[in-house]
Amino acid sequence: MRRHGYDLGRRNLDQLRPLVVVLVCVASLLSVVGPAASTESGRSHLGFFDGNRGSWALDGYSVFHFGVPGDWPLLCDWNGDGVDTVGLYRSTSGFLYLRGTNGFGVADTEIYYGIPEDKPVCGDWDGDGIDTIGIYRPSTSTFYLRNSNTQGFADIQFTFGDGRGEPIAGDWDGGGGDTVGLWRPWNGMLQLAAGHTSRVEIQRWWGGSSDQVVTGDWDDDGRDTVGVYRYSDGFLHLMDLGEAAGSPLDHWIGKRSGTAVAGATGDGSATVPPGAISVWPGEDIQAAANSAGPGATLYIRAGVHRMQKVKTRDNQTFIGEPGAVLNGSRVLSGWQLEGSRWWVGGQTQQGNLHGSCEDARPRCNRPEDLFLDNVRLEHVDSVFNVAPGKWYFDYGADRIYVGDNPGGRLVETSVTDHAFYGQTSNVTISGLTIEKYANPAQHGAIDTRLDNRDATSGNNWLIVGNEVRLTHGVGIKAGNNARVVENNIHHNGQLGVGAVGSSPLVEGNEIANNGTLGFELDWERGGTKFAGTVGAVVRDNYVHDNIGRGLWADGNAYDSLFEGNVVVSNTHAGIFYEISYVAMIRDNYVAANGYGHSGWLWGGGIVVAGSPDVEIYNNTLVNNADGISIVEQDRSSDPALYGPHITKNTYVHNNHVTMGQGHTGLAQDIGNNSVFTSRNNRFIGNVYVTGSGDFFEWDNRQLNFDEWRSYGQE
Repeated sequence: MRRHGYDLGRRNLDQLRPLVVVLVCVASLLSVVGPAASTESGRSHLGFFDGNRGSWALDGYSVFHFGVPGDWPLLCDWNGDGVDTVGLYRSTSGFLYLRGTNGFGVADTEIYYGIPEDKPVCGDWDGDGIDTIGIYRPSTSTFYLRNSNTQGFADIQFTFGDGRGEPIAGDWDGGGGDTVGLWRPWNGMLQLAAGHTSRVEIQRWWGGSSDQVVTGDWDDDGRDTVGVYRYSDGFLHLMDLGEAAGSPLDHWIGKRSGTAVAGATGDGSATVPPGAISVWPGEDIQAAANSAGPGATLYIRAGVHRMQKVKTRDNQTFIGEPGAVLNGSRVLSGWQLEGSRWWVGGQTQQGNLHGSCEDARPRCNRPEDLFLDNVRLEHVDSVFNVAPGKWYFDYGADRIYVGDNPGGRLVETSVTDHAFYGQTSNVTISGLTIEKYANPAQHGAIDTRLDNRDATSGNNWLIVGNEVRLTHGVGIKAGNNARVVENNIHHNGQLGVGAVGSSPLVEGNEIANNGTLGFELDWERGGTKFAGTVGAVVRDNYVHDNIGRGLWADGNAYDSLFEGNVVVSNTHAGIFYEISYVAMIRDNYVAANGYGHSGWLWGGGIVVAGSPDVEIYNNTLVNNADGISIVEQDRSSDPALYGPHITKNTYVHNNHVTMGQGHTGLAQDIGNNSVFTSRNNRFIGNVYVTGSGDFFEWDNRQLNFDEWRSYGQE
């Protein structure tokens, strides 16, 4: 590999190596609690952190993303509420990122504590019921423990061991405070400290090199014990240390991957908010909202609420009890066999056609979908094309045909076009699973507008902590001052998130596997689309495996900020800024995007097309189909609001770009070389890691690094 360019000190190649290559970090990060509560929530449960993807799997919660490749996971009770929540230690920088809830989103607390060699640990060092941070420094064999989750010096400091092994912590005697220890995976030696001293109180041997050490209160008796999760057999093997008499010492977990973590994570349950109106499955949410009026809070109780459509009123709040599902489909029964196909009649639903489809998927623009055991089947355009995995709606005969035997299986067809919508203000929607809605393309299952024909948006919606999946068009369509925060938005047919209007915020969401239904990519398909927005902020999202672009602004977007996002494995450009104006694209991690592109420079991890005044800096790009791509085309036929759609004042600097193929640079197809010579487009101070060859483009030539620099770049 060759490295080109200049390192300006903010991020060097060694610091970035955990991001450039795929790592599985074996961390010694354990759950520790103070005095155990006499409830189920005090019992420790085993969870897993996928260090390749930064995703968490904890009991009682949907899988969520928090972190980037190379982070070390933590699971502790940061606020003393009896529930352990996630944290991260980023060894490349010494920063800790702690969350107060278990779900996808941004850190509630950021602390610089330690140096890159340190190994993190957490526990209740002073017995006050709140877990706080600590580190073990191998070079000095020293623990540095702090009694608050704030930046500062250690409150407790002592040497222990010989600098080898993984740090652990727990309340071994049930006294209400945690102490530390070390475990050596190569020989299983366990040493537990006598309080906050250098003296070893207990020394045992437990586990081996293929195991992962964890600690926790497995039987809710107020005492922690040490266990190892054995990846080879899927068992959690516990030592006879602090366990209640007769408690089983081996627990079947199942064969899992990722770093094992343990904690009293609760079950994700919630209580009814004061003054809220409960709405139970089978009740009409719209009627309840109308009766309650503006300003009401509705608590949607657990269970499946079918074919509910709510036109909101001002200042209303809709909160889902864990397990509450809004399902826009109808269950089908009464099937009849006809040759090799089955059909059911009486299907009179027919939504509005909208959208441009690929030739192979001509019915993508029909909003009805069919699900067999929660898997969406392909909608074909003729009854003669029906086969296993495919279905056909004969709208004239009101019949649905399937090619799979529906006997004994759950078959659903989407009917309802919105879950929540309306030109209203100050609406909150949280904690719900929303699925299988027949919303047409460019309409959201959650939509801050009345419909796509009237683009006027409501104001100040907060859409937080929902799972939006398997809808036909757009999962969430956000407008003026909307905040789309910490949602899991996946497997929607056209887009995960769409935005219009002024100042939408899209932050801390997982946006994955959207664009599944065959809409034309250049029409609109992928992870997100910001159409004509002004002042959009797109921050700290995990955007991956979408068919189409990951993050996409188009159609006169203005003054956009894309920062801190992890954008991985989308089929086309990772971040695409098209015929828009004024943007800042910074501090994003962009990898493995663009391999479904059609050539030229369209496979860039970051692509800017016909958009002036864009600054791109401090991003890490790893093995995208192209690197950072700037293109100039004739877009004069497209409506322009703030001047011509030309490429000028593009400033690309201080990025770290790893390329195994493709190109970084600028190209045009309009026969006007001013884009290279007089429009102030430049690449300055970037670091490139490539093989030998032509990985750069300028003056419509493919260049090696020396030739690239001869044009004044870098």
